Amino acid sequence: MGTPERLDLCKPCAAEKSRQGVRLKTVSGRTEKITCAACGRRRFGRTYEAVNAEEKEDPKP
Repeated sequence: MGTPERLDLCKPCAAEKSRQGVRLKTVSGRTEKITCAACGRRRFGRTYEAVNAEEKEDPKP
């Protein structure tokens, strides 16, 4: 498993990525004005570390 990718995402795009099976963990502590990496709009959002759910190793054999 590699290092997680950091993405600036607005709330609607973060919800959509989560539904697509991407695990998101917030990096910044507060919502700020960002340019979304997914839709390109200037909105309020956060920086997330994104990891695909399939890449995560299963701890049980």
